Amino acid sequence: MGNYRVLMKMIFLVVFVGWLLVWTLLPTENYKNKWSPKLKSKLNSTYFREQGTNLVLFSFPIMFIAALSCVYLHIQIKKSSKSSKSKSSNVITSGLASWRRPVFVKAPLGIVSAVELCFVVMFVVLLIWSLANYLYVSFGHLHMHGKSVKIWQTKFRSVALRLGYIGNTCWAFLFFPVTRGSSILPLVGLTSESSIKYHIWLGHLSMILFVAHTVGFIIYWAMTDQMAEMLEWSSTYVSNVAGEIAIVIAIVMWVTSIRRVRKKMFELFFYTHYLYTVYILFYVLHVGVAYFCMILPGIFLFLVDRFLRFLQSRHHARLLSARLLPCGAFELNFSKSHGLQYNPTSIMFINVPIISKLQWHPFTVTSNCNSEPHKLSVVIKSVGSWSQKLYKQLSSSSLDHLEVSVEGPYGPSSFSFLRHEALIMVGGGSGVTPFISIIREILFQSTKPNIHIPRITLICAFKNSSDLSMLDLLLPISGANSDRISQIQLQIEAYVTQENEQPKSEAHKPLQTIWFKPSPLDKPISATLGPNNWLWLGAIIASSFVLFLLVLGLVTRYYIYPYDQKDGQFYHYSYRVLWDLFLVCSCICLVSSVAFVLCKRSNAMEDKQIQNVEMSKPTTSPAARSYVAAENKELESLPNQSLIEAIKVHFGARPDLKKILFDSKASDVGVLVCGPRKMRHEVAKICASGLADNLHFESISANILVYTFPILFIATLSCIYLHIRKKIDGNNTESIAENAYLASWMRPVLVKGPLGIVSWTELSFLAMFITLLVWSFSSYLHGMFANINQQAEQMRRNVWEAKLGSSALMLGLVGNICLAFLFFPVTRGSSILQFLGLTSESSIKYHIWLGHISMTFFTAHGLCYIIFWSRTNQISEMLKWEKIGVSNMAGEVALLSGLVMWATSFPRIRRKIFELFFYTHHLYVVFVVFFVFHVGFSYSCIMLPGFYLFLIDRYLRFLQSQQRIAPVSARILPCQVVELNLSKCPGLSYSPRSIVFLNVPAISKLQWHPFTVTSSSNFDPEKLSVVIKSEGSWSHNLYDMLSSSPHIDRLAISIEGPYGHTSTNFQRHEMLVMVSGGSGITPFISVIRELLFRANKATGKTPSILLVCAFKTSLDLTMLDLILPVSDTNFDISCLLQLRIEAYVTREKQPPTDSYKFPQTIWFKPDTLDVSVSAILGQNSWLWLAMIVSSSFVIFLLLIGVLTRYYIYPIDHNSNITYSFSSKSALNMLFVCISIATTATLVFLWNKKRNANEMRQIQNTNTASPINTSPSAWFYDAERELESLPRQSLVQATTVHYGTRPDLKKILSECKSSSVGVLVSGPRKMRQEVAAICSSGSANNLHFHSSSFSW
Repeated sequence: MGNYRVLMKMIFLVVFVGWLLVWTLLPTENYKNKWSPKLKSKLNSTYFREQGTNLVLFSFPIMFIAALSCVYLHIQIKKSSKSSKSKSSNVITSGLASWRRPVFVKAPLGIVSAVELCFVVMFVVLLIWSLANYLYVSFGHLHMHGKSVKIWQTKFRSVALRLGYIGNTCWAFLFFPVTRGSSILPLVGLTSESSIKYHIWLGHLSMILFVAHTVGFIIYWAMTDQMAEMLEWSSTYVSNVAGEIAIVIAIVMWVTSIRRVRKKMFELFFYTHYLYTVYILFYVLHVGVAYFCMILPGIFLFLVDRFLRFLQSRHHARLLSARLLPCGAFELNFSKSHGLQYNPTSIMFINVPIISKLQWHPFTVTSNCNSEPHKLSVVIKSVGSWSQKLYKQLSSSSLDHLEVSVEGPYGPSSFSFLRHEALIMVGGGSGVTPFISIIREILFQSTKPNIHIPRITLICAFKNSSDLSMLDLLLPISGANSDRISQIQLQIEAYVTQENEQPKSEAHKPLQTIWFKPSPLDKPISATLGPNNWLWLGAIIASSFVLFLLVLGLVTRYYIYPYDQKDGQFYHYSYRVLWDLFLVCSCICLVSSVAFVLCKRSNAMEDKQIQNVEMSKPTTSPAARSYVAAENKELESLPNQSLIEAIKVHFGARPDLKKILFDSKASDVGVLVCGPRKMRHEVAKICASGLADNLHFESISANILVYTFPILFIATLSCIYLHIRKKIDGNNTESIAENAYLASWMRPVLVKGPLGIVSWTELSFLAMFITLLVWSFSSYLHGMFANINQQAEQMRRNVWEAKLGSSALMLGLVGNICLAFLFFPVTRGSSILQFLGLTSESSIKYHIWLGHISMTFFTAHGLCYIIFWSRTNQISEMLKWEKIGVSNMAGEVALLSGLVMWATSFPRIRRKIFELFFYTHHLYVVFVVFFVFHVGFSYSCIMLPGFYLFLIDRYLRFLQSQQRIAPVSARILPCQVVELNLSKCPGLSYSPRSIVFLNVPAISKLQWHPFTVTSSSNFDPEKLSVVIKSEGSWSHNLYDMLSSSPHIDRLAISIEGPYGHTSTNFQRHEMLVMVSGGSGITPFISVIRELLFRANKATGKTPSILLVCAFKTSLDLTMLDLILPVSDTNFDISCLLQLRIEAYVTREKQPPTDSYKFPQTIWFKPDTLDVSVSAILGQNSWLWLAMIVSSSFVIFLLLIGVLTRYYIYPIDHNSNITYSFSSKSALNMLFVCISIATTATLVFLWNKKRNANEMRQIQNTNTASPINTSPSAWFYDAERELESLPRQSLVQATTVHYGTRPDLKKILSECKSSSVGVLVSGPRKMRQEVAAICSSGSANNLHFHSSSFSW
């Protein structure tokens, strides 16, 4: 059953994030112009018309989650037993807890945790992103509303309209927090009571946007003399009058909901908030059915919950008794059905008609459903007018019956306070009531064998001594489990703040108990939908929504659609809305009523079996006796003796909460607070200060899901996104990073120094990342150093030694943050990089930066610990490999392997001794393995996502590299350049400037080198070409082998790739300037070939091209031969491209006079074992990769779940002190590898079969031998007639300059086109020079791009 629950959670997360992704893509230009028309053509049928798309994309996902979550919650409730979760000694536990700590503790947001802050930031980013995209799209296609309207006025209107769109986004989330019986909130550990602040935030935010929307339109109408528009109620479009009515109503609700108004005039707030029904009606009439479907899920679920509450409130609850306390508080005891289950801290809404027929007030349930199966109690303190009237009614008259209606109870779906070692509960006044239910639950749990019961400290502050009588309520009136009070560790510190001395004993007033006569019309409190209420709720949600769709489809198809087909007639815009609202309400009422009636019958059968239980009158208050014990009374004769002994009363003092919390020495302390706002803020500040890491405000999540799942989910979703984009747009879509809208942020800002060429975007993210590291380190140190003096004293060390040890640990923690990002840039086939418009080649510098930073932190971490151990005479710690906890020796092995990789990766060493760098970098396997052994697998989950994706990519590359590729030919140029032409499958497509990694076993079986693909997958559908310049030992050996053996007919080659951009954006520029040095020309060969193909096919406007290339000698000019493929020598460029080539020979001042050496072509014989280059996962590679990522992770979770449950748990019993950490880490790493290898291998074999079938259909193409005359040779042979030369147009386009270098500044400044793409590839100095020119700001039309293998 546990596996089903995990699977269902993953389904919830996938669907929910997909829903959020739709909201993210909604304002984009791609969605509006490309995806939306296609979706509408398929989803907007005659049954749903314009609502179809939004019903599928916006309504269905949340309704699906809501229905399925009911099933999940039902399964969760049916678990046989609840077991306390043992604490973890792992470092990551406190790290996760820090995310649950409060960050903000004051207005305007109240108490906000780090997790909540992150989601708030993401939501605000979503709103800003949406507004920016809406405005970007609308400003690009302005619709002028009138001839006299100016452009700036139209833009002003557009801004006002888009503010309304953003407000609608807030509305989509507005009703979820106030759906009390929501099945979605329990999934994330929330209740309507704890999430009401989200409703407040969303309400304020949406009202700000809607008011700005309204004011903006009024100003626009006033400026353009269209004030009459305010009175328009259009029959074919939005109704302005309806919107104005809605905003007026909303402003009334908004003003009365402001905190000061709400606190002082609650009735005014309460009654005006009932205007929400009118607000929804006119809001939907204003926006129309299409936008209504976008916000429908929240309203639909709220209406279901509201109608069920209405049905429950029609019955009067059977009130058994009331206990009146002398402090003005009273306890109401209700009869309840045995099947009604609820958890501690649940709340119930109560209505007393004789006080007010409309007002409902929430109160905490103090009873325990386990120890009191037939009773439900709530405590009410008379602090407001309603409660004061009720108290007066109970105390001043001899009531024998009281009509009460209830809604609820509502509360958390589970409780987790038993997992803490200690509990500190802080209550002020009536704020003690939630803790009564917790203590009663703990009393019940203490009756179970082998269960951990935490130590309990209850800190309660009261104004006067009469309030102490509230402590009587800790024990139920029935006395259930009262004898267990002495067997739990309970300490109660009561503070009476407004009395300085003990009152006289005779001043104590006894409790008054009122018993009510039963009425046959009253019913015990029961779940509205019976014991299986979650299943019934799921059935109601699913059935009512399906019924709504069916009826809506029928009404639209057979009533509205025929009306619209009549000539010149359109069904009224507002009537469509009224139909939707009517059908929603009708379907909900019908289905809910049927379910309620069916459940009512089963509840009636149970009601007949409930007997009124006689309850003895309570004795004198133990709290009262706790401070009169000095009156020579014998404690042994007092009842509730153990409770009395647990209470200590302090008069005339307030609790020193800081001292109390810091004095708690337990390793895991749960802190709960309920009371005045000031008290809650004070406790939150103490827990947020970081001075005591053992204080936890909320529960802790699972490590692997918190850190690993989100990134793997993003990777999977990005694969799907890339697949969709490829299918819709081919390879011509602009990537995110290359959008013209972001062009200014892509300009270089730094062009020299250790970081190389850095754009504004990269600098911004780097600054944010450094800020994160500094903030993390300072926060860690602040928390550690807070009690460093006490720690040093306990460990009998100097303070500076204790600080050194803490600093060493924090350095390692911060280094791990860098490690979490380290592997993303080197994952060549990464979907995340492609989604961001990056390639592994362009992002390798990020890997270098992260590697240097992380190794700096880890080295400092290791050195600090060595110094610490040597100073404290613990140098033997270096040799310890602990069974439980951190292994020092494993960390030292990891650090040594890291240092070796680090030392050989410096530029001077890497370039001079590349083989040393290459081979030592394979030590990353040793580094990762021993790092995991060092910190444990749980903590290494922080860096697992990046490494997991890297392992998938690495294994897929390994599978691809095992195949031998069929070489077709090789062209050997006299400038020591080799062009290899490889056979490829026609289905393999790639973008210009892509790279492949080659391995030639005849030269080295281990070395792999990257080279640019010079062919075009469109121009050369069956060939893939790479150009190799002999500059290093490996390339020299290859050139010598091919050039010295003219009769060679076989060459074994392995390949990985190609890798590159998922899109090209060259055609968005008016002009392309490509600057190269030496072999740096190779990326531009593929660009020119691709543009030749597009120009030939007439696919859009082709930019003019200026190729500036610098060579050392005239022999290098032969590289220009490679611009045209060997298979098409008669291709005419001049008719297709505006191409100009400026070639500079820097070391020769005049053309050479010696004879020209012709290129040599070698043709290879085919081999039956060779295969063509193909995509490792076939044509749908992104979908297959998504399946590998998701499936392998699910398999991994299942494996570790089985391992933990059936192997480790019987040994360890969740104590984390028995089973070896290293063994656990080794098994987890093994399962990671098994999951990836199994899934990837199956997918690879499946696609290998498909590729084999495709390759059988490929016929060997007879490629004519190339003409042995190089066009570059004619550049310096003036005696020949140009008219007789082959490739005439290429020759005419080329100008050669001898003995000079290109004046790049002059060349670029003379480019007058409005958009000039500047691409540079070559030596570092050249790239920096071009980057400096583009970043100078002197020419805003220059857009810089760089390519380099100088890693």
